[in-house]
Amino acid sequence: MPPKGLISPSCIYACTRFRVRRTTLLPRDEYLRIMRMSIPEVVAHLGQREYGQELMDLAHDFAGAQLIEEAVNRNLAQSFQHAIAIAPGDLQTLTGEYLNRWDIANIMAILRGTVHDIPRQQIRDLLIPAGEVDSALLDRLLGFTTCNEVVEALQGWRLYPVLAEYYRTCGEQGIFARIENELYRQYYAGLLNPGTFGCSGCQELIAYLRFEIDITNMRNLIRLHCAEEACDLTVIDQTMIPGGRIPIAFFQRLYGIETEGEFVNAFLQTDIVPVLAQAMRELRQDPGFSSVDAAELVWQRWHQHRRPIHEVEIAVTRIRLHHLESLSRRHPFSVLPVLAYLERKKYEVFNLRAIARGKAFDLPPERIWQYIVL
Repeated sequence: MPPKGLISPSCIYACTRFRVRRTTLLPRDEYLRIMRMSIPEVVAHLGQREYGQELMDLAHDFAGAQLIEEAVNRNLAQSFQHAIAIAPGDLQTLTGEYLNRWDIANIMAILRGTVHDIPRQQIRDLLIPAGEVDSALLDRLLGFTTCNEVVEALQGWRLYPVLAEYYRTCGEQGIFARIENELYRQYYAGLLNPGTFGCSGCQELIAYLRFEIDITNMRNLIRLHCAEEACDLTVIDQTMIPGGRIPIAFFQRLYGIETEGEFVNAFLQTDIVPVLAQAMRELRQDPGFSSVDAAELVWQRWHQHRRPIHEVEIAVTRIRLHHLESLSRRHPFSVLPVLAYLERKKYEVFNLRAIARGKAFDLPPERIWQYIVL
């Protein structure tokens, strides 16, 4: 962190505002109360918080669980846009660059929805206009009936060259997965690059991004291993995101390991193991769960070609958020306090959506709780 005298007052003010905003998010006890409410009671309760205006604006068009989902989604998009508006200088630049990941999620949702003929409103419910592709363009994309039209309308988007290079036909098997992989590879490459120019706050952001990339790569590797057909090293290389602390060559080597001892020994060398061990200690409330236990747990799923348990992925997400918040406290006047708030805000909205959807399907509270990230 630079000497205090070199930090602008506007940066100190903005970072302080985001730390304060972090304290306004729903605490665990409030989630537990909401779990016991009916959907109308949830609507009334959220109406007394910062979601009130969105609920009021949308009440004429939606009701019940869908009203909750629409309102919290709109509130999330507005929170992202407001964050960019109030962040000064480099903080604004880095926040905007970070939020551009939503462009990829939105565009891929539209492409997949178009090819599978999903109702437009159902696709729209998934969209969060937080990046460069604004609400007006997203609405325009939703008006098209073919993927060719969607892709052509995105010529002004910075990652359009990836679409132009990889896109062929909607019906080609696996094409969307390859496009999505390359879009995220290019996205992270762009985020990691500013650090070479000495941008204030870039190094702190890169430290977190490398951690995030490692977790994403490990998750993707396990999912590749679960596929019905084995893939070669070329596919692994194209799927893994460069720039993490763990080299891609390590993931390629790990993919080919088929003996428990070799796998556990290799996996123990990664920085992912302590994260997984901590996540499992919290999930199982078992303080004795060790790094070796974590490596053996992954091996069991790996050997059986099975995906990670959903609850474990949620637990790892919690630890990732804790890590981001820890970094934000270590670097209080960097972009990290901004991102720590925005990530927590995102999961608050995801949690409320999960609760609304779960209640709509009469799921028991303990089942819904499995999807909550705190």
